[in-house]
Amino acid sequence: MPRTTLSIPPLRRSAIACAVLLAALPAAQAQTQNPAVADDPAASTAAIDQVTIVGSRARNRTVFDSAVPIDRFGAREVDNALASGDLGAALQELSPSINFPRIESSGAADSVRGIQLRGLAPDQVLVLVNGKRRHASAVLDTESSFAGIVPVDVNAIPPGAIDHIEILRDGAGAQYGSDAVAGVINIVLKKARTGGSASVSFGANHTDFEPTNDTKTDGQTTIVSADYGLPVGDAGYFRFGLENRLRNPTNRAGASDAGWTSWNATPADMALDGQVVFKSGDSEQRNTYAFYNALVPVSEGVDAYSFATVNKRKSDGSAYFRYPGDPSNVPEIYPNGYRPSTKGDMTDVSVVAGLRLARGGWNWDLSARHGGNKFEYDLANSVNASLGTASPTRFHLATFDFDQDAVNADLTRELDLGIGAPVNLAIGAEYMHETYTSTPGDAASYAAGTVAGAPPGAQAGPGLRPQDAFDGSRSVRSIYADIESDITPRLLVGAAARYSDYSDFGNARTGKLSARYKVSDTFLLRGSLSNSFRAPALVQTGFRFSTLNFNSDGTALQTASLLPASDALARAFGAENLTPEKSTNLSLGAAWRPQRNTSVTVDAYRIRLRDRITRTSDLQSDAATAYLAAIGRTDIQSVAYLANLLDTTTTGLDVVVNHDLPFAGGKLDLNAALNLNRTRIDNVHQSPAALARIDPDLTLLTENSLFRIRNASPESKLVLGADWQGARWGVQARATRFGSLEDFSYDDEAGVIDGVHAQRFGAVWTLDVEAQYKLTKQLTLFVGADNVFDRYPQRVRETNNATYGGALPYNFINPIGLNGAYFYGRLRYTF
Repeated sequence: MPRTTLSIPPLRRSAIACAVLLAALPAAQAQTQNPAVADDPAASTAAIDQVTIVGSRARNRTVFDSAVPIDRFGAREVDNALASGDLGAALQELSPSINFPRIESSGAADSVRGIQLRGLAPDQVLVLVNGKRRHASAVLDTESSFAGIVPVDVNAIPPGAIDHIEILRDGAGAQYGSDAVAGVINIVLKKARTGGSASVSFGANHTDFEPTNDTKTDGQTTIVSADYGLPVGDAGYFRFGLENRLRNPTNRAGASDAGWTSWNATPADMALDGQVVFKSGDSEQRNTYAFYNALVPVSEGVDAYSFATVNKRKSDGSAYFRYPGDPSNVPEIYPNGYRPSTKGDMTDVSVVAGLRLARGGWNWDLSARHGGNKFEYDLANSVNASLGTASPTRFHLATFDFDQDAVNADLTRELDLGIGAPVNLAIGAEYMHETYTSTPGDAASYAAGTVAGAPPGAQAGPGLRPQDAFDGSRSVRSIYADIESDITPRLLVGAAARYSDYSDFGNARTGKLSARYKVSDTFLLRGSLSNSFRAPALVQTGFRFSTLNFNSDGTALQTASLLPASDALARAFGAENLTPEKSTNLSLGAAWRPQRNTSVTVDAYRIRLRDRITRTSDLQSDAATAYLAAIGRTDIQSVAYLANLLDTTTTGLDVVVNHDLPFAGGKLDLNAALNLNRTRIDNVHQSPAALARIDPDLTLLTENSLFRIRNASPESKLVLGADWQGARWGVQARATRFGSLEDFSYDDEAGVIDGVHAQRFGAVWTLDVEAQYKLTKQLTLFVGADNVFDRYPQRVRETNNATYGGALPYNFINPIGLNGAYFYGRLRYTF
């Protein structure tokens, strides 16, 4: 395995060192204990009775009696869903409200992918770790269905560190701040005081690939992980672990029609006709993780805590193939053409340290945190054709670096206001500082050489120019108050309010009202009304990059430059300063527990979003090309930027049923969960006057772009699960149905849906199974398969326009993915 090194910015080393020192204290104080794995005291308790961190600041609120819908997935469920080691994919398997679309051959998106909650964009869900805000990525998504977003990279969280996951399916901006529009995902780390585990697993995709009539075995994945716990005093702990995951790439591209996909169909191009020269699938990845989670009793009623995660990831993705006769090729270097390899080198660090204490009737939680994400973007097997034979074949394109530092205080107490029940009061304040920098690439990555007719810059780039680098920062100050009380034995009422002030965007006020009424001890009604916001990410204000994308009719590729709204060229095309997104969330539901081992919840929701930020379509036309040429920008063919372009309404329904019973000498847990979801576009802010001066026929969002935003998620998703656990054997099965969806098509003969040539892709089922057997008390064997029946989404219409000359036979937005069946085995030893 290649050696992995971590590079931490010098200014952060002192903060990280302090947290590491705190975490190291338990090791010095550890006492010798029986090395058995600590039992989970709540292991036999139904998930709906589990106390949660999110949704309420009351310490004893459970999933069932909460005023808002919450899912809790325990260690066994999470462990099973993490078979491939991909947390984003695991969340999609666990929750019907979450989708994790996979992007094909898409540059930086090969390294960073976001999750969707309730059909909204990946940056409209807040991610917490141990109840503390998680920082976002340094990379802006430029090419997915939600282009222009900055998601939290959940795959940077060590899978082996996770104890359980909580998902709050409700707007929570007043409680947790920006981004909690669709809800909150809380990742809770392991904290067992004793014992440990070590595991090794190997898996691979094995699939019959219909477009090429080929049986493929690829995507080989090896995962090695270990974690261990040390006790500290009577109640403290220090849990730590390491993990390494190596994943080979997959390719689900079809054979290409060289006469259609090549630039000018030279004899050398046509010699490649009918071959698989493009790539569509997962990138190669090498991940190294580390974590710790520590609690140190300081004195009576005072605990110090700290936790941290580190992820070092190297990704090798692929761009589009360049034929030998293409003007972007230098035949002396690549006589048979070439496919550039996009290389991402990411370092992600998160450190939290704090104190919990009780003073004067208040419970205090004082903490500081640092989160940093650095992404170095490189190319291999590429060329800058304008430099001719003098061109290098490897390039550094850019480095993007985002840091977030914060200190906060949370105070809670119970008040006796004479209403017959205590009032839970929480107040808090936070100061957060963010910085974002982008640094330019190699000179050769953006250079315009002297070769006539050759495009400037590295192919699959070009690199970031020095004049386009960005260095910005901002500060955010927030205060909040949250009250909740059972004002009668049956009625729970809660209210929350938050005020946030951004140094670059002004302030935002949010509020939330929630209530839960117990019709009986086993049946309750609940609902909430809230408004939330999502401030433009600092990365969104400064990110710029150029990518190769389809032109307006899908017949060729063009270089599109994504610019920040403050850029002079973006302003010429109509850009204005970004403003926060604003949302109103209404949720109504019911929960029923007809017997101790059965529960049913039904929740309907409506989320109205105003001034939603999205990437414009590629602004390209003959008039735009003439304008760009007139100002000397012949290196690009179109311009795009981010803008507050949309008002949308998302409506949906969540239904969750759980039942457990004794069966065959063990325990059988059965569950079913359904999500119905639909997004409507209420208003589109189109065609500013500045853009009309360049070309009055240009619009900021084409009908194709609008169509994908409306239909980027399946209208329904159903998950059916069964988990049987005996003394030595265990079996799990999970069937998922992804509902039908629609996407626009470049095929002019495709049917017309909502005024756009589009294709409807039918619903598809997938089945995951796993069996476990305890070879000894400490050694367990796991064997399983994801998508065991090797299902694929419905194929794209088999025309050159629709499939890009046969190269892309499947639509990438379908959450089932393009890899087919994945088979694996794992051994775990506990000690």
